[in-house]
Amino acid sequence: MFLILTQEDNPLYEKRFQLKKQTLNSQQILNAQFALHSSLDIFDEKLKTSKELFLKEIEQKQDYKIYGYVTSSGLRFLVMTDQDEEKVKGFCQQAHEQLIKVLMNPLYQIGQPIVSFYFDYYISQLIQNKLNP
Repeated sequence: MFLILTQEDNPLYEKRFQLKKQTLNSQQILNAQFALHSSLDIFDEKLKTSKELFLKEIEQKQDYKIYGYVTSSGLRFLVMTDQDEEKVKGFCQQAHEQLIKVLMNPLYQIGQPIVSFYFDYYISQLIQNKLNP
């Protein structure tokens, strides 16, 4: 699962994807969302001590790791996956590049959920190539 959150923890974008080649049922989706949101306090603590955009592994829940990434404008990415750190870092960097294109769009209102078909398609392709090989 991939989330983009504002500085105030408001969700801008969410993308669900298979973990370990399994489609998540509704209870597993709720558990994943809870795990991601519960890791925000740890994210904030790591952010205070880090000078990097990629905060590496924030927390581990069951068989999955939660990684964090922060943009220069303070938007936060949370990724729950079973993939290694380098793949997640590459995913976050490329997702950040696409996010910048969305934010530069004059029709996008800052702070509103991202509903761009192009952005969603690009993130789906990134997930397929980087996080679900």
